[in-house]
Amino acid sequence: MSSASETAGGLALTVIVPAFNEEVLLEGSIRGLRAALDQVNVPAEIIIVDDGSRDHTGAIADSLARELAGVRVRHQANQGIGGAFRSGSESASGEYLMLWPVDMPATPGDLAPYIAEFGRADVIVGCRRRRVGYNPLMLVNAWIYPRIVRLLFGLRVRDVNWIHAYRRSSFVPINLTQKGIPMLAEALVRLRDAGATFAEVDVEMKPRVGGVASASRIVVMRRTLTGLFSFWQTWRRERH
Repeated sequence: MSSASETAGGLALTVIVPAFNEEVLLEGSIRGLRAALDQVNVPAEIIIVDDGSRDHTGAIADSLARELAGVRVRHQANQGIGGAFRSGSESASGEYLMLWPVDMPATPGDLAPYIAEFGRADVIVGCRRRRVGYNPLMLVNAWIYPRIVRLLFGLRVRDVNWIHAYRRSSFVPINLTQKGIPMLAEALVRLRDAGATFAEVDVEMKPRVGGVASASRIVVMRRTLTGLFSFWQTWRRERH
């Protein structure tokens, strides 16, 4: 098995950061993430995916890529978090892929649990010890959603919608139909079906540094459930 520092392409990790209208948070987030990766001494790159932003996000991303080593940018029309992650993964070089939200500061301690499992599992599932900043409706949804995923797909993981790391050679071949939040569950199901090995690690969730979580909106919850059931129908047809 390869270690975090000894991979065929020289990079252990590609961190993909989807960014849609994130001009306020992007620079601080990327600088902090780059510093955290350097501190844990992991050969890594960062790919910022400018997901159709209408503000200065794209220009800021380009400036960061010119200044910081190991930072690249992809510009595209808006495709949602799932589409942005898929787009970034197509040009990634790291042995493992990880999606990191712009609104969460990164520290070496946040990355360490995942890195410890590099080379041991194809999929490393981050499991939040507690949900920070969740209102009662979001807490109810967070309790129900993984149980729906378990009922529909038989997928037994503790946290479906948080930060996961995927071995690139396992992730790239799978066919993903969802571009929004349901992509996270779909990826886990398809990787499980493809025979990928899984590990779960306990991680801490931090307060957002700005804005309001999209998952707090009813329309997003409805869209997530609609996408999940759409994937379930596709998955059932494929299995039959």
